[in-house]
Amino acid sequence: MNAPLPDDWLERLRAQDHEAFEAFVRLHHGAATRLARRLLRNADDAQEIVQEAFLAAYEGIGGYAGRASLQTWLLSILYRKAVDRIRRLAGEGIQLGGVLDDDALWKIAQSVPQHTDWGRDPEQNFRQSELSALLQAALGKLPPESRAVFELRDLQGLSSREAAEVLGMNEGAVRVRLHRVRQFLMQELHGPLGVGSGDKGARR
Repeated sequence: MNAPLPDDWLERLRAQDHEAFEAFVRLHHGAATRLARRLLRNADDAQEIVQEAFLAAYEGIGGYAGRASLQTWLLSILYRKAVDRIRRLAGEGIQLGGVLDDDALWKIAQSVPQHTDWGRDPEQNFRQSELSALLQAALGKLPPESRAVFELRDLQGLSSREAAEVLGMNEGAVRVRLHRVRQFLMQELHGPLGVGSGDKGARR
């Protein structure tokens, strides 16, 4: 368990105090790494992006205005860097962006019944090894932005507002994209394991 942060932690961070920055890294490294891996699907690329994001945060902390939480601010930096990396790799002929575009995702989402039970704790459910493998394969078919929405909202528990700040979109767009992703994943997982076969509404 992390020790409580001192009251002057943010001021020390803005002053680029190394001890405060180390605490910042410890506090947010897990969330940053999970998002980077979800986007890049390669441990080495993800680790490089995480390091770049923390370095950019350290160098740019003086510009942090406090409108969003520090974690949201950091993840927004990481997201932009990850997308830049994906675009650069795509330009080199390396495709990390998934096989579905938004139109295809929407068509699949429309084909899934609206009254399906997504479950109260998808992260807990996805720890099962078989389901986890199927989930990873399904997520691999999605565009990076859709994977990021799912990671931030359903796995990391950020609000729609926070996810919107990270991804640079409005809250309505986050909700629509999340709905499409959930429907798509239920379609992908329902056949093998019966996920989402109940009669409750999807968690909002």
